[in-house]
Amino acid sequence: MRILEDIKNPDYWIKVLQLATIFFVIFVGLSLIISHFRQIVSGDFAAIYQDEFANGKWVEYLLIKAAISFVYAMYMTSRRRNFRPQ
Repeated sequence: MRILEDIKNPDYWIKVLQLATIFFVIFVGLSLIISHFRQIVSGDFAAIYQDEFANGKWVEYLLIKAAISFVYAMYMTSRRRNFRPQ
């Protein structure tokens, strides 16, 4: 399998981390905009804080988004390598 070969390559992991970081920032930003558009427009950032980040909720919120970003980056990086001309 191609993915098992890619995992052994250090360049693969560098590209995965680059893509995961970019996707994580975009993913968190868009999810906050979509789920809290009214609060953002009205400037009620305290409500966003209470809904998403207060009382340790931020750990679960960011870990889930980081895991999704990492899996997405691994998939997209392996797909991109498969289409590269040999």
